[in-house]
Amino acid sequence: MENLRNLRKANLKDSDIQTVVTYNDGDLALIQHIYDVNAILPCQLEIFVIVLVLKGKASVSINGNRYEAHPNDLYIGTPNNIVENSLTSLDFQSLCICVSTDYIRRILPLADNSWDLKLLFEKNPLCTLQPDEAQIFCQYHDLLCAKAQRPSPTQKKVMDALMLAFFYDMGGAMNRVRQHIPRPFTAGETLFKRFIELLGSSYPKPRSVAYYADRLHVTPKYLSSVCRLTGGQRASDLIDQYVLKDIEYQMKHTQKSIKEICNELEFPNLSFFGRYVKKHFGMSPKAYREKVLEEEC
Repeated sequence: MENLRNLRKANLKDSDIQTVVTYNDGDLALIQHIYDVNAILPCQLEIFVIVLVLKGKASVSINGNRYEAHPNDLYIGTPNNIVENSLTSLDFQSLCICVSTDYIRRILPLADNSWDLKLLFEKNPLCTLQPDEAQIFCQYHDLLCAKAQRPSPTQKKVMDALMLAFFYDMGGAMNRVRQHIPRPFTAGETLFKRFIELLGSSYPKPRSVAYYADRLHVTPKYLSSVCRLTGGQRASDLIDQYVLKDIEYQMKHTQKSIKEICNELEFPNLSFFGRYVKKHFGMSPKAYREKVLEEEC
């Protein structure tokens, strides 16, 4: 395996990726066909890479283990995977979707067990789709590519909505795979799962790590440590993500005043709420609501 320090990092700014993409906005990239996989190998992934084999076969080393992929096989590469030593048949064809970790966190709620799937595919990066599941993948990829070639003021929103629908649609296939590759949860993963369930079911959501740690009967420090190891983020960052989704919903889909939203979500006062919104959204609550209304119009 290549020396990690000198290993090339694969991300959406990679110049070789830029030359083969159909679409790349820095968070989401679409590649219609990967013919020469070795052009970007060996590398260590900094993104999620989803590849569906359409034709031919490919052999590749992932984290030192050799895998061989055939038509309808799906490869899901997670960040930190080391990919090298690829061999492909002359007739090899595939479709590829690449997404950044920030994009996954923003668009796919953790409550939908995306963290569990990440852990599953870190150890089992290759699975086989049923023919109808592979067809659905191709349909979404074709539609995403079609929308990518038609710039519009709402293009980004449309692409995000399609990707969320894609994740949900493919969720059935991923759950089927998960049932065929059962694995026991560690104590840390079980605690993380309980934390996410508690966070998702709470409303309004307290913003203190200590609140959730107390109800899970652990210390805040231990809960934060488990979140970093299992979910890749601090407990406080995960709490903020969920609180921000509640704020975003209230701003976009209700006629409540900013003061009413502040009170409903149990912020201590308008001044604190304003600083919180500006820190995370980059603008005041009033400016954010005006921006949302303008986008809707």
